[in-house]
Formats: sequence, structure tokens, C-alpha cells
Amino acid sequence: MKALIVSFSIALVLTSIFAFRFRAWRKPWLLLGYFAFFQTIEGVAEYYFIPEGALMFETAAVCFTISGLFIAACVLVDRFGDAEEHD
Repeated sequence: MKALIVSFSIALVLTSIFAFRFRAWRKPWLLLGYFAFFQTIEGVAEYYFIPEGALMFETAAVCFTISGLFIAACVLVDRFGDAEEHD
């Protein structure tokens, strides 16, 4: 169960960074595919290659926090736009 939560959090942080960088929040299917890809890769890596106990719940907490910040930034940029759009 711990491996699933940690891999979920890492996939979420990678997806939220991708969404913010490329403004992909308007393409939910792309985000879902990106998340599924990284969830699969991270799940396989954690199950087969990463030693037990290397990634703890603290890693998941940090990843969820970073994801929350990037999601908040996506919402703010979507709502208020950026300076380049207003020039």
C-alpha cells in the first residue's frame, strides 16, 4: 500500500509540473495519459528496482505538497492570466 501511495504522489507531482509548464490544464485527456504513464513507470520501478524502505511516507507528503502548490499556481494563472497576455 505504501508503494502505491508514494508512486501516486510522484506521478501527481510530475503531472502537475507538466500542466503548469505547458498550460496543459485545458487538455484533461493529455494530463490523464501523462499521469497514467508516470504512475505505471513509478509503480514498476518501486516494485522491482527501488529497495524496500527507500521511499517513505514523508516522500509522499512532500510530493503532495509540491503538487498542491503547482495546482494552485495553475488555477491562479488560468484565472488571472499572465502579464504577456495583457500587453
